[in-house]
Amino acid sequence: MIDFTRLTALWCPERRFDLDFPLPMWFAGLWFYLKGFLYLCYVWMAGMDPAPYPTAVIVETVYFGVTIVPSLLLGLAMWNDKKRFVVPALVFLGIDTPVLFFHVLRLAEAGFLASDLTRVMEIGALILNAIAFGWLIGYLTAYKAKAVRNMKTNPK
Repeated sequence: MIDFTRLTALWCPERRFDLDFPLPMWFAGLWFYLKGFLYLCYVWMAGMDPAPYPTAVIVETVYFGVTIVPSLLLGLAMWNDKKRFVVPALVFLGIDTPVLFFHVLRLAEAGFLASDLTRVMEIGALILNAIAFGWLIGYLTAYKAKAVRNMKTNPK
């Protein structure tokens, strides 16, 4: 039998509500969870269109399908305050942001951003990616600077 209490505590830990929990980790975790769900929705919706698919749609669908699991796992790591996963999260966002940019560009050229809701969702996702990327870089820099300061004041 599945213990949903443990499962919930793993995926949505109470620690993330503590006042000393790093806000960049909280935001990135939420964004990665949402990103995994959005990519799942994109793959499902892409399958609803009639074939044949343009090459760009096939490439995007494969990419989004492959990145569902890493998105969810990075969300899990961020919300469980696993600092060693900040660098993989930055690598992921460093790859994902340009792919998302070209996805939005393709949609704009095809005229799919005519709807205000679609425009807000697609451009908003791109902006949130950039915010998460910048905030995690700042967090990693501050974390490493603090570690260096502690090493200088408390040499072993």
